[in-house]
Amino acid sequence: MTGIDRGVDGRRPIRPWQPHFEEPDGHDALSTAFSASGAARAVRRIPPANLAAIGVFGVAFVIYLRTLLPGPSFGDWAEMQFIPAQLGIPHPTGYPLYVLLGKLFSLLPIGTWAYRADLLSAVAAAGAAASAVLIATRLGVRPLLAAAAGLSLAVTGTLWLEAAFSEMNGLHLFLVAAVIHRALVWRAERRDSDLLLGGLLAGLAVANHLLALTVVPIVILFVLVDARSRLFQRPLLLVQTALLGLIGVSLYLFIPLRALAGPPSIYASFLTWDGFSSLVTGAQFRGQMHFSSEESLIAAWKAVPDVLGQFVARSNVVFVAGGLTGGSILLIRDRWAALMLGLVAASCIFFFANYVGDLDHYLLVAWLVVAVLLAVAAEAFFAWLDRRFPSLAEFARLDVLALALPLVIATGNWTSHDESDNHVGEEFAPLVFSELPPNAVLLTYWDALTNLTYAHCVEGQRPDLSLRAYDVAARVVCDPVTGSLQEVARQRPVFALFAFESELNPLRESFELVEGPRLPLPYGDRDLDHEGVLYQLLPIEGAAAP
Repeated sequence: MTGIDRGVDGRRPIRPWQPHFEEPDGHDALSTAFSASGAARAVRRIPPANLAAIGVFGVAFVIYLRTLLPGPSFGDWAEMQFIPAQLGIPHPTGYPLYVLLGKLFSLLPIGTWAYRADLLSAVAAAGAAASAVLIATRLGVRPLLAAAAGLSLAVTGTLWLEAAFSEMNGLHLFLVAAVIHRALVWRAERRDSDLLLGGLLAGLAVANHLLALTVVPIVILFVLVDARSRLFQRPLLLVQTALLGLIGVSLYLFIPLRALAGPPSIYASFLTWDGFSSLVTGAQFRGQMHFSSEESLIAAWKAVPDVLGQFVARSNVVFVAGGLTGGSILLIRDRWAALMLGLVAASCIFFFANYVGDLDHYLLVAWLVVAVLLAVAAEAFFAWLDRRFPSLAEFARLDVLALALPLVIATGNWTSHDESDNHVGEEFAPLVFSELPPNAVLLTYWDALTNLTYAHCVEGQRPDLSLRAYDVAARVVCDPVTGSLQEVARQRPVFALFAFESELNPLRESFELVEGPRLPLPYGDRDLDHEGVLYQLLPIEGAAAP
């Protein structure tokens, strides 16, 4: 088969943006000299779309680097600052690709483990913004306008926040964007290597975060329907692509392999199918998932206005209105791409609305879609300006005006997203530790435990202390305390620190709770927005163990 196959609606897809080069005239000696230089020849060999993507990556990365969180955080964010460096197993769903990449970044000779982990998020988020440029140019957008949209995405509130803290969400967006881009390349050029690479990227996306399953099957479906006649003739190519996808997903084997190294008291459960599958599928969170009822569709529909409001608040009206307009334009020009991107965005909103409802990173791919559609709208608008005012277009590059949008969004978000002076996480552990006597044991909860563990186990603060959670097999502690709390309390001073008094209820029948100082605490966020009392636990003789 030769040429470009027709899509599912019988029309050819929009051709990628193609550059038009003009040789410098003889009157500009400087231009001629530069064109003849090796640097110019090297730059000319790089496609303009790639140059735009590289430029967006560079600018976004500099912004993220300047505003990066310098030290430890709380909760999941703190966990991901040291568990990958230790090649440990994090909270569900395991995130093996992120753990392995986190280990590589932990070896960089710069800053602390926490800073290096945050740096991985910055690189991944900058890569996602660059990928938006490549997707947009594949849809016929000129590189400058695609770059403006990519930079706008980079400085929107949600992605910027993910870039400043260590977690796998920026990498999730980058890999999903790479899968979407590869699908567009395959559709236009039909090279076997593009489909094979797409299969591998899809597997890696799933190995990083199971949230990729809300996007990857949609892309696969559209690729299969669009190229059904070609793929029917090449079944071996489909098998090879699927095998590469499985190779990517096989990174989940890291979990049982790591469990083999022990210690068994913490990792033994992952050597059984029930333990492994419970972790990978997030079994403990299934009660919060509502995906299979008619009410879930209604909930998703009702969430749309709030989602749009969130998008406007974290970017601006132009970004959102431009994206909606671009969706209408693309639906007319390239129905295949418009439907695929539309379903991807709808899937993100559906799962966001029906799982907890406040995990904003579930909307990251929807942000990507809006940015790409914004680029499509910008291309249509500036193409109209060029036709309407040809003399002005010859005099000046009107599309340069599009770069004002990311500048405006960045200006509005900078203050609230600059984490470079945020030392709250660094100050929390010394504050808590200062209230504990020598050789104490502290029982606490996840958001505080991960931060305190980083300070205690990684930085070596208060080596005389031991940290403990209700779950005695908590994988984030480095010196687990064995035995019941009553036995421990007869030998060492034991304290409890929780954000809610109800968390202490299991202790009240077995211990006398002696009230201590009230301390600022984190809960479900990156800041100290709660308070809790530090209690000493004195065992009640004859009481049953909690």
